[in-house]
Amino acid sequence: MCKKLIFSLLLLGLFGQIQAQQTDFETLILPAETKARDFSEYLVQLAWMNCPACQSVQDNVKVAQDEAKNTRKEWMRDVQATFNLNEGNLRKQKAGDSLGLNPNIFFPRYNFGVNLNLYNLTTQKAKNRIETRKVGIAENEVNEQKLMVRAETLARYAQFRTAKAILAARTLYEQEANAGYILIQQLYKNDEKTFDEYTQAAAAFYQAQEARIRAEGDVAITRIRLEEVIGLKWEQVQHPAKEE
Repeated sequence: MCKKLIFSLLLLGLFGQIQAQQTDFETLILPAETKARDFSEYLVQLAWMNCPACQSVQDNVKVAQDEAKNTRKEWMRDVQATFNLNEGNLRKQKAGDSLGLNPNIFFPRYNFGVNLNLYNLTTQKAKNRIETRKVGIAENEVNEQKLMVRAETLARYAQFRTAKAILAARTLYEQEANAGYILIQQLYKNDEKTFDEYTQAAAAFYQAQEARIRAEGDVAITRIRLEEVIGLKWEQVQHPAKEE
């Protein structure tokens, strides 16, 4: 009995942890009117606001919601009421009124009817459930788009930051290689260094220079890819925590 109780408590605890780890899609990307303090999250906001595909999936939710509303009222379209007043009664009524009589010899004096589409009425609940599911599918597509936009934006920003860090390191190494090359060059002119040492220093400098140029290209490429997803040029991004 004690083991069963412990096992049940463990299951409840595990279920609670799983529930707590579910994604809150409402806060996954902050709304436009709330500017994110964290710079990376601000970039995610920009990416979401400037994403045409994101706007499309949000519009799909509105379309699904409108269609669901229309479907819930659809049964009313198939309800038709009819009312007919017997023409003979009208003529006799007039004749009777002129003689002071009110003969009523035609029955029924009027007809009232209601036409119903039983198939549509009996299937209305199923139609409503289908439309509700369509709304849920559209909302899931929005949530999926949020996950994709957030992951892609953060990944591209990380790549951009890495490229800048590598450029800084390559630039520093080039400066050191250049200083070493200039020193070896002077010593070589004074016959204090061999030709091999001179060529090695020159090769190290040129390799460092080439690595710095490639690093600059990587920074430019990763910046362009980041600008693609946020919809703005890097120079246009304004945030207190922005790193130049």
